[in-house]
Amino acid sequence: MDQNLRYPAAELLLFARTLLERAGLETDKAAAVAEVLLEGDLLGHTTHGLHLLAAYLADIEQGGMARSGEPGVLSDRPAAVTWNGRRLPGPWLVVKAIELAIPRARQYGTCTVAIRRCHHIASLAAFLTRATDHGLMILLMSSDPLASGIAPHGGKRGVYTPNPIAAGFPTDGEPVLIDVSASITTLGLTARLNQEGRRLPGKWLIDADGNPSILLSLQPWNEKLGVPLPRPA
Repeated sequence: MDQNLRYPAAELLLFARTLLERAGLETDKAAAVAEVLLEGDLLGHTTHGLHLLAAYLADIEQGGMARSGEPGVLSDRPAAVTWNGRRLPGPWLVVKAIELAIPRARQYGTCTVAIRRCHHIASLAAFLTRATDHGLMILLMSSDPLASGIAPHGGKRGVYTPNPIAAGFPTDGEPVLIDVSASITTLGLTARLNQEGRRLPGKWLIDADGNPSILLSLQPWNEKLGVPLPRPA
């Protein structure tokens, strides 16, 4: 595929939402996931944008992502809330959590929502303006106890996830948005470069002996679900 092709954002949004709906996601969930993935691309986080769409569609088909339903409320304090995400779409759950937290933060000064059993949430930066546009600061963190792709400093074996942390706060002008990983790089970038047969820019990996190392497909879901590709701008 020509990497220089450009597509209208509105057409990409419609394309992604239509695919997700035809795969079985409820309309509001498909819309939220499509918006967050597209926003990730627009912010430049292309490994965590629409690049994830095929993997999400595969998980829907295989039952790894729930198609419908609501999160279970495990605790509501009310400035501290815990949900059972029930493997519902991560972007939709985070959007719902922010929508819940905004009025409570105004009332109580702060509000924290913790979500367990949540599906992948894509680019953390893609959520931040949903709070900063309301004049609020947001701190967003993600971890997965079931994944272990990152070795601790000095280790040889993967123990935890990249544990990304994002923060946003409003200013008199544009908001300040920060999105970083606790690891030296993301699993998404590592997987992409590996698929493309390319090397990492630096010795960001660990080999079996614990030494720093530099070494390192997309299923056509649109055809399977009968959704035509967007046309280049």
